[in-house]
Amino acid sequence: MRLSTLEVLSQAEVKQIHDATLDILAGCGVEVHNAKMLAFLKGKGLDVDENKKIVRFTRSCMEDALASIPPRFEVFDREGAPAFVLGDGNPKVAAGHNAVFWVDSETGKTRPSRVEDVARFARICEKLDCIDMIGIPVMPQDVPDPKATLLYGVAATVKNSRKPIYFSTDSYAVNRSIIDILAAGFRGDLSKQVYGISQLSPTAPLYWEGGVIDAIMDTVETGVPISILPEPNAGMSCPYTLAGLITVNNAECLSGLAMIQLLQPGAKVMYANSWTTTDMRTGDALVGSTETTICRIAAAQLARLYKTPSHTTAPNSDNHAHDEQNSWEKTFSMFCATAARHDLIVNCGMFATGMTCSDEQLVMDEEISAMSRRIGEGLRVDSETIAADVIQEVGPHGSYLMHDHTLNWIRQPKEYLMPRVSVRGAKASWDAAGAKDTHALAKEKAKKLQAEGGCPVSADRAARIEKIIAAFSA
Repeated sequence: MRLSTLEVLSQAEVKQIHDATLDILAGCGVEVHNAKMLAFLKGKGLDVDENKKIVRFTRSCMEDALASIPPRFEVFDREGAPAFVLGDGNPKVAAGHNAVFWVDSETGKTRPSRVEDVARFARICEKLDCIDMIGIPVMPQDVPDPKATLLYGVAATVKNSRKPIYFSTDSYAVNRSIIDILAAGFRGDLSKQVYGISQLSPTAPLYWEGGVIDAIMDTVETGVPISILPEPNAGMSCPYTLAGLITVNNAECLSGLAMIQLLQPGAKVMYANSWTTTDMRTGDALVGSTETTICRIAAAQLARLYKTPSHTTAPNSDNHAHDEQNSWEKTFSMFCATAARHDLIVNCGMFATGMTCSDEQLVMDEEISAMSRRIGEGLRVDSETIAADVIQEVGPHGSYLMHDHTLNWIRQPKEYLMPRVSVRGAKASWDAAGAKDTHALAKEKAKKLQAEGGCPVSADRAARIEKIIAAFSA
């Protein structure tokens, strides 16, 4: 059987957070700085204070909106082939996204990111089995138009990999141009098939900026799914307590999901979170803390209550080096996100509180993700795997090495996870191979994978993408 799903909330506690959330949305409501949305919501019968820009959602409105959310949807690759389903109970993993800096593989130094870093990252992702989707890893800093930085990142990813795209911005114009880029690169029909997912976020506490609302209204019309990802910071923009942090996240997320469903019932959405806790000694926001990981588990439980595909961030670390802290924070965050059965887990390749990426981190994170996924799958128990007949046949003091049962099962890919860069074996063998640590092995693997060339997009689609970027900057 599979590993039992991780939970940190009882059903009574889930209901308590849910009820508190509905009271908040009906009481103080949320602030929405968008006249068009305010008028729309007022027309739907909601309590709208146009002077204060406050919207209050009734319990019945929320229940109706949540009931119209699709519990799952299929995602396709760049060429229009089915890639995976979100909401089927099997966690998917994405690389990225939206960092600024890059650790140079040659110098080992952190520097501003470049478009070529994104292209290389995409080529590596194309070859990594446990990377299902690509979030744009960085906003490259070497572009001619800083406002178009994310467009260059999306373009470099689409051009070099077939895997589906995950992106986020707070700009309506950038969001729209990215959707145009996806349509230009996609072999299928973007209005009917999911190739990309747009992440849009409120501002904590309980505030929606006008440009983000514009992007929501526009994106809904395109058919591109929206992941509503609040980012409350414990003790700063929400209560310091974990239950309070979760409740603010829930209120902000549900308000976004409700607006989307009011605009278009049945629109594809995701229940998401990327909260931070705060080190009150320094004021630093943390993504890799023990407490953020506890909250990740709770968020998956709430998403299941709402029967909505869920997204969280992992593997996360706040450290600036590829070291032991990086490893333990990333392993705990990814394992718990996977074992809690989040549908999409985004952030492979990032560290330093999401500010930095590296090729080596991507390769190591993919292995952490594969390990977490394998543990979650549990073990198969039946007459073939118990192998009682084989045990009796071999008997005492026998050998299984050359038995047909062993030879058959060593060829089964799901029974044992094969390491990517993990070090195994005797020290003498390790010394003979150069005594390379995991980081050095990851560096070698990243170079090998990116040299294989990814999967370039056709020239005509690449040309259309370039025209979209040029038109944006013009």
